[in-house]
Amino acid sequence: MDTVYRVVGVVARVVRSRLFAVSALAVTSAVIVAAVTLNMNAVTVVAGDVSRVVLTLDDNPHRALSSAGVSLNEGDEVLAMDEGDVLRVNRAFDVQVTADGITTILRMTGGTVADALERADVTLGEFDKLSLEAGKTVYAGMEIQVDRVEYEEYTETQPVDYTSTVQYTGSLARGKTQVKQAGKAGIKTLTYRKCMENGEEVGTELVGEEITTEPVQEIILKGTATHLPVSAVPYELELDSKGQPVNYKAVYSGSATAYTNDRGLAGNYTASGRKAGVGVVAVNPNIIPYGTELYIVSADGSWVYGYAVAGDTGGALMSGHCIVDLFFDTWEECSQFGRRNMNVYIIG
Repeated sequence: MDTVYRVVGVVARVVRSRLFAVSALAVTSAVIVAAVTLNMNAVTVVAGDVSRVVLTLDDNPHRALSSAGVSLNEGDEVLAMDEGDVLRVNRAFDVQVTADGITTILRMTGGTVADALERADVTLGEFDKLSLEAGKTVYAGMEIQVDRVEYEEYTETQPVDYTSTVQYTGSLARGKTQVKQAGKAGIKTLTYRKCMENGEEVGTELVGEEITTEPVQEIILKGTATHLPVSAVPYELELDSKGQPVNYKAVYSGSATAYTNDRGLAGNYTASGRKAGVGVVAVNPNIIPYGTELYIVSADGSWVYGYAVAGDTGGALMSGHCIVDLFFDTWEECSQFGRRNMNVYIIG
């Protein structure tokens, strides 16, 4: 009997130990299941057109991707899970940037053309041209071309023809010419701008021109008189083609006579106190004051007395029978002149 009790006790102990283990295992399993259930997260993985839901015990995105069977390619961008437990993968794509003869392939997930240039370490110059707008969003297969543009300025010179003008003078016989001033060509400087694109010339434009050396005008004197003036003008006097002054204050036209002190026909001094001589003429001082500078020539320019100063008078002048009495050195010259209609110009 004692033996039976001992066997029964052993069996009871064995049963009790196995039941305990089973109970402990069940409790542990229940705890683990409860812990897993409490900490398990459902994560939606979105990669391109693929969208899958996976369960994960932590927030490690790579484990979630692995669980979803999503692999990453070069340049792909993984966005951390947000509050909605969504894990996004932005797939990278190729963008091509060509500049300075070098083509760079970039792996990008987004951004703009300007971002691509920055990643490719390409800096735009002031005049460089971009094939696409800098703010344009990049896309798969985009090709960005940078053309380097530079401008070079250079100058060229070319002659400027001089002009020629004719001045008429009573000091030369009619039809005779004389070069008073030789003409000389000027210089014009032209500024061009050459456009260079990627090292090659693509166009040139004229951007400025300047006369850097003025041309010298040629001046030709042309005679108007049928004989030389009796009294030469002491300074330059501009005449027209008929030998008449271009610039004057007044002009009187009328009969002119001649006188001389040759053979004692007149005194050596005039009424104004000036010494008598060629170029000192008699006038009505009430009309033409003494000291007035004159230029005396026939209306058709065929006879030129020339420069004179009002310095004498006489009865015929005061009575109005003539407007001027011209002094000559000899009686023969007076006889040759006789009486003629003349223009008396007030020039000073």
